[in-house]
Amino acid sequence: MNRPRRVLVVCKGNHCRSPIAAMMIAERSEGALEARSAGTHDWHVGKPAHPLVIEAAAAFGHDLTEHRGRLLDEDLLSWADDLLAVDAETALAVEALVGPDRPVSILGKGIPDPWGGGPEDFTRAVLEIQEATSPSHTA
Repeated sequence: MNRPRRVLVVCKGNHCRSPIAAMMIAERSEGALEARSAGTHDWHVGKPAHPLVIEAAAAFGHDLTEHRGRLLDEDLLSWADDLLAVDAETALAVEALVGPDRPVSILGKGIPDPWGGGPEDFTRAVLEIQEATSPSHTA
């Protein structure tokens, strides 16, 4: 039996966008994909997801309470079949690490960073991630 395809979702701090995106990708793939998340900066390594993204995700039936931030590293890059950045800035940072021979895709049209915003900004980010990871969008 073949293993599921492995998707690594990357954002800046692995604190807001990439954790929920990875969760939605894995859940919606019905076992076809395994997804993990990481950040390009070490700001939140070992820390839970942002409280407002936990709250926004919960409103849509997703539990991020067990998430702990991870820094993008060689082990995760080696693990992944596909690299998915949450925005163009993050894609450029990942491309600088992996070089030109490894493609980095952007989630949807890019998900604006809700960091520093209020609950509505986090809810908007979760909604945009939900749309970008929907089977009709990725098909």
